[in-house]
Amino acid sequence: MGKKSREKRERRLQDESGVAVFAPKVYFGLEKICLLVIQLGTYLVLFAPLLVMKSSFFPFVTPKTIFFNILIEIILAAYLILIIFHPGWRPRLTGLTIGVGLFLIILVLTSFAGINLERSFWSTFERMTGLFTFFHLFAFFIVLSAVFRKREDWEKILGVSILTGVLLSVYILLGDEISSRGGGTIGNTSFMAAYLLFDIFFALILFLSNFLTKRIGWQVYSGIALAIMLPVLFTSSCRAGVAAFWLGLFLFGLGYLFFSKNKLFKRIAWGIVLIVLIFSGFVFVVQPDFAKNKVDNLMYEMKPRFTVWQMGWQAWQERPLLGWGSENFNVPFNKHFNPCLFLSECGGEIWFDRSHNIIFDVGVTSGLIGLLSYLAIFGIAIYGLLRYCLKEMTRDIFLFLGMAALLIVYFFQNLFVFDMINTYMMFFLSLAFINVLTKKEEEEEASRPARKIGSISGLLGVAVIVLVSFILWKGNIQPAQSAYFTVKMVGARQAEQANVFFQKALNSWMEKYEPREHFATKISQLSFDSKQNKEAVAKGFELAEKEMEKSVKKNSLDFRPHLFLGKLYNSSSFFFQDPKKFERAQEVLERAIALSPCNQQGYWYLAEVKLAQGRQQEAIDLLQKAIDLEPRLARSHWYLAMAHKIGGEYQLALEKIKQAEQIGYNWKGNTGELKKVIEIYLALNDDANLVPLYQIGLKIEPGNAQFWASLAASYANLGMFDNARGAAQKLLEIDPGLSSQIEEFLKTLPE
Repeated sequence: MGKKSREKRERRLQDESGVAVFAPKVYFGLEKICLLVIQLGTYLVLFAPLLVMKSSFFPFVTPKTIFFNILIEIILAAYLILIIFHPGWRPRLTGLTIGVGLFLIILVLTSFAGINLERSFWSTFERMTGLFTFFHLFAFFIVLSAVFRKREDWEKILGVSILTGVLLSVYILLGDEISSRGGGTIGNTSFMAAYLLFDIFFALILFLSNFLTKRIGWQVYSGIALAIMLPVLFTSSCRAGVAAFWLGLFLFGLGYLFFSKNKLFKRIAWGIVLIVLIFSGFVFVVQPDFAKNKVDNLMYEMKPRFTVWQMGWQAWQERPLLGWGSENFNVPFNKHFNPCLFLSECGGEIWFDRSHNIIFDVGVTSGLIGLLSYLAIFGIAIYGLLRYCLKEMTRDIFLFLGMAALLIVYFFQNLFVFDMINTYMMFFLSLAFINVLTKKEEEEEASRPARKIGSISGLLGVAVIVLVSFILWKGNIQPAQSAYFTVKMVGARQAEQANVFFQKALNSWMEKYEPREHFATKISQLSFDSKQNKEAVAKGFELAEKEMEKSVKKNSLDFRPHLFLGKLYNSSSFFFQDPKKFERAQEVLERAIALSPCNQQGYWYLAEVKLAQGRQQEAIDLLQKAIDLEPRLARSHWYLAMAHKIGGEYQLALEKIKQAEQIGYNWKGNTGELKKVIEIYLALNDDANLVPLYQIGLKIEPGNAQFWASLAASYANLGMFDNARGAAQKLLEIDPGLSSQIEEFLKTLPE
């Protein structure tokens, strides 16, 4: 008892004196391990842009984001354990930390006030930028700001990031693309350029900041990196990224002149500003031809963006303060759908979940308060950087000016594109670096006294490990499995396999409407395959309907799941021969039209239901409404022509087909649609027009026996007997099994 009492007294005295309870070696070991995990995890996470997994759903997005989240969770666990036992590593409260934290709080608030909290939290497999990822990004920012406090630490971090940019650039330069949209391992040229801008400016900053200190190693490294990355940026099709680079370079140079102690440099800077203002005023007032042509071309090319921005503005006006909720742009997009979007002049894309403009993206989803808090981050960071530029900082001025220019460049290019995990990661990395650069000098070093391992501290450490493990499994491993099984389901050739993979894909907390949509499409396609197991297809339809109904319930304001469910009911009704399914399809599609009254798709598919119900005139009226929404859309004219065909109104059908063809509908290049037109002329007994159609069909499918047989018959009906014999002979070569029928046909032809 005496020994234990003495230990308690010593422990109490040590606690009161603030001296470490355990030997420094023990605490230093724990501290060193945690710091090593954080350091290695940070380096590894910067390689996320290189990760691609073709076996995953959205292979350029899902693996990267899950990889990032898992590493951040490991880093965060190490950091929480570190600050439990070493309070000196706790984060410092700075203006930028408050700004970033406030933005995250507002994101959460507006998500709860929005229309779909589940989507706001999880986002989609295609984006994966919901609150769940933002919590990881915020943790990334906090840990980096608190742990990496020295210039040397950040030079290593930026150096690793630059290495990733170099590897990406080398891969692109080698030309072995794995994406049809360019961008190397990032999968899209625009996203690639946006990401590469960060590494280019990091390399530029390191090159210039080490110029005065004559640290040759960093200069050579960053110089070679620039020589590799810049050609990739310049040769990309992303003009916004290239323009952003030149803007940043201009601001970088102008800033150096302004903040220089040399009066001549300051005068040159003011002269440059004056020249730019005068030239801009001249172009605006006089509008010379070279400038006018450039502006006209730019306005025409930007029409798709302007169209979506206009829809974004309409959506923002409905919910100006709190917005629709993070990740919910798709709902107001469909509500304010512009029928022009189907046309090439408006982009030809009909599904948008982003406005491709950071102002509208944040404004629509998080309202005015969200936008102001987002802009405040830039204001706080740039103000802090420029404030330090006013001091005598001959060595570090390139760091401060470069990071300020980078933030402006990043914001500028985001006026034309949007963030994915690659750029979000780099943005929060940059904010952490700026947070370290601009913090008060007295905060640069902090004592790190160890805390004793008591029962509470130990329980907290265990709780951290358990909680992080749970989040890692539910938030990342299960979604990764879901993404894998979704791909397997899409690629399945048998209904039994598709059903099993789909059920496995549902085993995740993440929003499930994407796997549901793909499964609904898959089972509808398989239902037309006569070789499929009918019981398995029937089970698939029941499962798809049940799950799509859940999507509609959870996304009651979203046009898209209603449209997919209506199409599913339509396919199911044909398979089961159940008229009640048509009634369900009608109900859901009418709701879809109410949610997106200017979207032609709702009218097209509801018309299909009406035709199946034998209500031809109602179908024709619906298709005419679709035409009225956008008369230049040839597809609507084609669908109306087919409605007239089904009703036996062949002349009207031909008139609509000709109208569709006049405005660009290429039905002659599609064998299925060509056959439908052939059926119309067959019903009219118009062999003169049938012959050229068969000839077109044979150019597409030279070995099509039915086309050769029909062509021979039409030649015979027109009295072109030699041509009929030639077509019959060709048919015999293709299918000798028809020799007896061909002989009988030839006997009917006069000599």
